[in-house]
Amino acid sequence: MARHPRRPAASLCVLALALLLTGAAIAQTVPPALTPIVAHAPVAPAGAPNVLIVLNDDVGFGAAGTFGGPIPTPAYDALAAQGLCYNRFHTTAMCSPTRAALLTGRNPHHVNMGTITNLAVNAPGYTGILPKSAASIGRVLQLAGYSTAWFGKNHITPEWESTPVGPFDRWPTGLGFDYYYGFMNGATSQWTPALNENTVSVDPPRQPGYILDRDLADHLIGWMRLHVSIAPTKPFFAYLAPGSAHEPHQAPPEWIARFKGHFDQGWDKVREETFARQKRMGIIPANAVLTPRPAEIPAWDSLNAKQKALAARLMEVHAAQRAYCDAQFARIVAALKEAGQWDNTLVLYIDGDNGASAEGGQEGSVLGALNGPQTTPAYDWGKLRDLGEPWSSENYPAGWAWAMDTPFQYFKQVASHLGGIRDGLVISWPKRIARPGEMRHQFGYVTDIAPTIYEAIGITPPETVDGVAQIKLDGQSLLYLGHVDAPERHRSQYFEMLGNRAFYRDGWLRASRQNCRGRPNPGPRWPSGRGRFTI
Repeated sequence: MARHPRRPAASLCVLALALLLTGAAIAQTVPPALTPIVAHAPVAPAGAPNVLIVLNDDVGFGAAGTFGGPIPTPAYDALAAQGLCYNRFHTTAMCSPTRAALLTGRNPHHVNMGTITNLAVNAPGYTGILPKSAASIGRVLQLAGYSTAWFGKNHITPEWESTPVGPFDRWPTGLGFDYYYGFMNGATSQWTPALNENTVSVDPPRQPGYILDRDLADHLIGWMRLHVSIAPTKPFFAYLAPGSAHEPHQAPPEWIARFKGHFDQGWDKVREETFARQKRMGIIPANAVLTPRPAEIPAWDSLNAKQKALAARLMEVHAAQRAYCDAQFARIVAALKEAGQWDNTLVLYIDGDNGASAEGGQEGSVLGALNGPQTTPAYDWGKLRDLGEPWSSENYPAGWAWAMDTPFQYFKQVASHLGGIRDGLVISWPKRIARPGEMRHQFGYVTDIAPTIYEAIGITPPETVDGVAQIKLDGQSLLYLGHVDAPERHRSQYFEMLGNRAFYRDGWLRASRQNCRGRPNPGPRWPSGRGRFTI
């Protein structure tokens, strides 16, 4: 019997039809719940800039060279040359309230942060518990399609929640930041910091010459590069809050050596020199009159030789710390340029969360005001060579805080006077600022940062976040200052800290100083202002 030849084409057609029918039958049996779901992530507006906020710690208005001070800050100078300087920008006089107002765009008492978290009490406006009705910039930008990260100081999480088991909803990662690397409380060592990565306690990297400011810059740069490599079209928001120049004042020895002898003339002379530079630079009016030294601060010439040497050395360490921090910011700028991100990055750099700190007391402290133990002059003198190094923990005398706040009166904690509440601000956005290098004289406050960012991006803050209705922003955008003579929008503002208070309205400041402490505990309490108002 004859064999029929094979027909491969026909066989394949039959097989294909069988598979098709089988697949259809299987598809009909797959439950709808197993159908793949596409998650639609938010997308930022076209052309939205990257955002970088830098907030330094306990740096006075007259410290950095950018605002006429004696400490060279070339990276900050360069930012100002291609951005705008704001010489009437204000903070709250202490750490936590400024940071809460910055990140939420609401007045500090409005978000329960009327004082630092360490002094929180069960009273309206002072509990230290950020409400869910005041979402942070981080959370708003997450919802707008941004990657978000926070590096450095926190100090807005309640102390009783800063534990290894949380709760974590008021930690940075719970406030809208995808990534956090830094320290939770008000201060830490530059050499051996207490660090957290996200919600986990971690040890500092083991590397020769480790120091915190460089580590924070390294982590920010690494995070930014990773982000750009994976999501090059997605904008990012980075918040950098270094510990500098809060006590303990610490810096690499070679940086301290750069300032040897630079402050031997003392705080009275340094203040006069800064005042003259500020006039030449147009930072203050040409007819401004320098406020006198408060009676509580000794004249430099009244100190003996050893007191002068110790005080000068303490200031050298402080200057080295601020200058080294500036060098780390220069590295971040270079990395952004290398990654092609610089031109469309909005930078808002605030040089201090309050005025310079007088918490070292009249003579300074070599053990740190936050530690509190009293020392003898002989003990302090014996520590002269160790200042700024790993086993040190110091703060300079109140006279230097007064000099670093030139031309204003008083310092940190004193919300009634400009020395406690005015800080330098530089805003840079190469792609958008048409007239770089100019000065802006309009009144500004820390709550203005959030609305400035939202306007720059082109978003309206949501009325509800995570199911919670939001309270309105208290700040005003600073982007309207496209011209030198633009009228002020932020026309009135209250200030209050530890009973010291003031109210600003259309160029006038009414002030009442209740108390002013050089060292919180222990240490001399400055004479009370007894509630008298001055204008």
